[in-house]
Amino acid sequence: MTHATTPKEPAAADGKEGAAHLSAAEHCAAAETLFARARTLDPDPGRTPPLAAEYERCLEWACLHLRLAEAITAGAALIAAHRRLLADPEVRTSPHLEDEVRHWAGFFRTQHDTTRRTA
Repeated sequence: MTHATTPKEPAAADGKEGAAHLSAAEHCAAAETLFARARTLDPDPGRTPPLAAEYERCLEWACLHLRLAEAITAGAALIAAHRRLLADPEVRTSPHLEDEVRHWAGFFRTQHDTTRRTA
């Protein structure tokens, strides 16, 4: 039986090759859905083991979604801060910052690339 807490096959996630790309807001919404599901399975000492496992799975996946949303938000904030620094001609940025920003910008470009072909 498949639950909302189990991962989908990458190709089945959105009909495209590879997993679906979610924004930070979508990850937060997914976490809220999983937390709501966990609340319906509220811990009860008399619970059956499958329900206890489902409760734990819901919490683990919700926490994963929140960590992903936090990382995406941090990357976007880094890019925004870098752009503000570049606007000030007196500020020099380090090569490490430049490299990190380049990687985050590449990540966001691939997330929002509308030219990707479907399988």
